[in-house]
Amino acid sequence: MSAAARKRRGRPRLSAPPLLWLGGGLALLILVASVAAPLVSSTGAFMPSAAVLESPSWAHPLGTDSIGRDVMARVFIGLRSSFLIVGISAALAVAVGSIIGMLAAYFGGSVDWVMMRLVDIFLAVPTLLLAVAVLAAMGPSAIALSVVLVATFIPHASRVVRVAALQVTAQDYVASARISRIPWYIIIGKHIVPNVRGIVFVQMAVTMSYMLVIESSLSFLGLGVPPPAPSIGYIIAEGRQWMEIAPWPIISASSVIVLLILATTFVGQGLDQLWGKENRARRA
Repeated sequence: MSAAARKRRGRPRLSAPPLLWLGGGLALLILVASVAAPLVSSTGAFMPSAAVLESPSWAHPLGTDSIGRDVMARVFIGLRSSFLIVGISAALAVAVGSIIGMLAAYFGGSVDWVMMRLVDIFLAVPTLLLAVAVLAAMGPSAIALSVVLVATFIPHASRVVRVAALQVTAQDYVASARISRIPWYIIIGKHIVPNVRGIVFVQMAVTMSYMLVIESSLSFLGLGVPPPAPSIGYIIAEGRQWMEIAPWPIISASSVIVLLILATTFVGQGLDQLWGKENRARRA
């Protein structure tokens, strides 16, 4: 048996933290429900029935809205739409932000200064102002909403990854690779990316939780996916005038989005704990 194999065999196995299991299980449960609920609902999310503002029942587990549409179907279809928009936007924002952060940390000097000043400019723009500008130019749509979310969170991801990448670039093996005139993209891919991937995954989960809040808020203000497509924020805004006599649309939509935010937050904290254990095990 080789020395490397003995080293791998002797390395302790790291168990996933409870928060990671809890968050992952909750997110999976909500995802399965968002796919299955509209299929089993007796009334679709778009087709109104004769029962207006009906309280929860066997036929309509979460009741109906002001024109008789099934609340459960609308909530979970809206959640599925939000999850898709937020998932794609978070992946793009973290990927682009990570590239910017690693390049800034590796090259340093004027390159780092220029990149971080551009990041500061984007951080200074309020999210709502950016949303209004983008939606005024493109019109309300899922693509426009994704552009707003990506542009908002690229600076956050780049700053977080840059800090982690700076710690890696200060190591002796990176300095040795530079002295050996190894191309910069090989050094980044071989030495920096593997050492910051934990931070990237944590940032991905955290970004999704923040994006869910912003996406729901923009939809509530009428700046999200245009109706008749259901969205969580629009369902809450639509149910405000009936809140005293029929609060179930607001309660249902708010509860589901809170559970999903908790799920992504738990996943992020669990990944952070797991990444910390990996670092401690690697140093040991």
